[in-house]
Amino acid sequence: MIECVKMNGNGNDFLVLDNMALRYDTEFLSNLAAKACRRRQAVGADGLVVAEPSAAADFKMRIFNPDRTEGEMCGNGARCVSRFALDYGIAKTGELTFETLGGMVRAVVDGGLVTMDLAPVSLRGMVTDGRLCVGEDEFEYSFITVGVPHCVIFERERSRRFEEYAPVGRAIRRRSDLFPQGTHVNFAVMGGEADMIDIMTYERGVEDMTLSCGTGSVASAIVSWLSGRTGPDVRVKNPGGVNGVSLLRSENGDILPKLEGRAVAVAEISIMPEALL
Repeated sequence: MIECVKMNGNGNDFLVLDNMALRYDTEFLSNLAAKACRRRQAVGADGLVVAEPSAAADFKMRIFNPDRTEGEMCGNGARCVSRFALDYGIAKTGELTFETLGGMVRAVVDGGLVTMDLAPVSLRGMVTDGRLCVGEDEFEYSFITVGVPHCVIFERERSRRFEEYAPVGRAIRRRSDLFPQGTHVNFAVMGGEADMIDIMTYERGVEDMTLSCGTGSVASAIVSWLSGRTGPDVRVKNPGGVNGVSLLRSENGDILPKLEGRAVAVAEISIMPEALL
């Protein structure tokens, strides 16, 4: 049996695993994500988040997607593993630091609320006036990397229901001419209140819409701020809940993002061997 904890950040759900003893190798973890994250056939989740040893921080976070790929970063997953690390003794205090493939993260855990300083976001290579077509629909987009690549599309109003964005997001995610590494796709509108935006996200690796995206919240907030739609402090409404984003400009022009939101512990789970067949 494999022991893990089911957690979620605004409905973006994960299986969180302690691999500090390096009991499981990359191939095993990749296969575990593909098998255990299947909904209705196994436990079900948007991804597998793993805590491993780090020589430079309290631990290293790894994120494995249901399609077996390893992601660079996941904002909601990072909140969950932050709380997990404190709850299960990997971190000794609620102020902790951990490595990701998308950069170093500092987090403060206060019960179920987690506030994180993410790695600086470079604006070099950012696209602000892109255009692409899906069928007969034309979209204006911005592109920015917040640990992982994000295509942000602002619409005047919602053109589709949540589930109807999936085929559009899938088509954009597969535009290898524009996004050689693939991309998350954030469909954004203004949120109806000052400094609030509303996003729906198709996630690369999950290959479907998710109820919340932490890095997508940050990417959309950056695009919103730089385009003058909002100020630097933005509430980002996802279908699963609201993420708070605060942005600062560093001396070298990079964006320094802070992400705040809930991390909910749902259940301690023992995954049976049959779930991995």
